[in-house]
Amino acid sequence: MLMGTFEHRLDTKARLVLPAKFRERLGDTLVAAIGMEHCVSLYSREEWENFTAWLKTSSFLDSERTRKLHRLILSSAHELALDGAGRILLPGVLRDYAALDQDVVVNGVNDHAEVWDRSRWTEYWSAGLAMLPELTGGGAEV
Repeated sequence: MLMGTFEHRLDTKARLVLPAKFRERLGDTLVAAIGMEHCVSLYSREEWENFTAWLKTSSFLDSERTRKLHRLILSSAHELALDGAGRILLPGVLRDYAALDQDVVVNGVNDHAEVWDRSRWTEYWSAGLAMLPELTGGGAEV
């Protein structure tokens, strides 16, 4: 399971050092694609296969909505290899989508990791905390 939040910076070549714990789970080659709420999702090859198997549960021919989802996610996906320093090079299309400039946050989200612009993550985190009682069913303290 991937969990935790780590603050990092993209270097001048748009490379990101992944947390060591995440590198172990994601492997030497991983898949990056657009994520929900304008982040970049990172998957191990195994989890990517699970994710695409889920995508296949809805036929490409079923609806325009399904075709759009397939096209958006799969056309954004890139296989990325870790270099010797544990870095990945994030493609421009993914950096643009997530508005990643320099300061980023890498979060573990169970079966995948997410890369967020740090200021966007701070806003998302604050809004989420304000909704915590609602998210937990109406008042449960975490």
